[in-house]
Amino acid sequence: MKKIVILAPISNNYINYFDAISGDKDNLYLIFAMERHRDNYPETLPENIKFVFLKIWNEEYIDYVISQTFGQQIDYVYAYSEEEIIFAAKLRKKYQVTLGQSLTSAEEFRNKLTMVKAAEQAHVAVPRYWPVDNVFDLIEAEKKLGFPFVLKPIAGMGSMDTFVVHDHVELERLAADKILRGYLAEEFIPWPLYHVDGFVKQGHFVYLISSKYFANTLEVKNGKSVGSVQISPTAAEQKLIRSYATDLLKGMDTPENYLFHLEVFCDGREVKLCEIGSRLGGGRILQELEQGLGFSPIQELLKLDLGLPNKVDLDKEYKSAEIRGFVMVEPGRGILQKLPAADAVLAANPEVYDYYQYAKLGRTYNGAASSVEALAAISVCGKDSRTVEEKLKDLDAWLKKAAVYS
Repeated sequence: MKKIVILAPISNNYINYFDAISGDKDNLYLIFAMERHRDNYPETLPENIKFVFLKIWNEEYIDYVISQTFGQQIDYVYAYSEEEIIFAAKLRKKYQVTLGQSLTSAEEFRNKLTMVKAAEQAHVAVPRYWPVDNVFDLIEAEKKLGFPFVLKPIAGMGSMDTFVVHDHVELERLAADKILRGYLAEEFIPWPLYHVDGFVKQGHFVYLISSKYFANTLEVKNGKSVGSVQISPTAAEQKLIRSYATDLLKGMDTPENYLFHLEVFCDGREVKLCEIGSRLGGGRILQELEQGLGFSPIQELLKLDLGLPNKVDLDKEYKSAEIRGFVMVEPGRGILQKLPAADAVLAANPEVYDYYQYAKLGRTYNGAASSVEALAAISVCGKDSRTVEEKLKDLDAWLKKAAVYS
């Protein structure tokens, strides 16, 4: 029996990794999840699956429980959330786990400064950059990069705490108002932004699907809803992006099997790095892939690593059925009093295959501070990228107008 640790701080109702292992009687599982997600799981569990439900995510306590349960050696650590990538890698190192992502690999995918240096070593194009750990570094960044430039936390997620610095007024405001530790300044790249989601098995792409943002994660601060649409596998940009991703990943430290979420700028002739993570993308990318591919990447990676029966065929590269996209509808301002019911949205719009409401009635909203805030996510499928994008924009405008605030 293998000793398996799973770090599961995110709701299983969203990720649903549990279906991949619930029928496995041949391995021992120690799963750490949040107390507030207890109702995501069956009341009665097999003897070989043990849960530890936590009120707070306490890494030291998790480490202690692992040592008390399994001793000083385990066989596998699974983590699917961006926040746990480094912690999981440290556990693998401590408990002599040879399968999965190393600490070196985790740092390349999680630390944006280490990441951009790894990309340079892979000989792929990156924006000009400058590390920022104090006000003097910030001033030097402007001298090196010029205006505008982007300032983002080295260990950041999404667009949280990320700024576009346009002039000396904004520069001085940041210098006065922010504790500038652990940031990276990069030249502003005014090209379209794409996200690329892939699954690699033993060096081969199980799938590689690219989507173009029609409003990216920084534009949410300007009142736009974040949204993206898959591009055709035969699009000219897809060939460029695939080649870039291949070269980048070859130059990085990667495990045998892994998921990745890559964001790149592409002007139709050249590709430059935004960032890459060894995880599935956020928003409704999981649902987009499940619907388009017919399987859950999270479940299949877990089963693949554990040697459980899986749907992944090494001799096949999977393509998404139809073109899919989603929009994260930005909240308005005020106390939310009313939103259309999900059933009504789905019934009136046959192109919509997924509608997920994030907002809570009675809650006060003041727009969106980052790309992770939304009234709802709306997902659409159609015959081509243009049709899907137009429908998403129409639904975004409609839902914003239909939302009632006081």
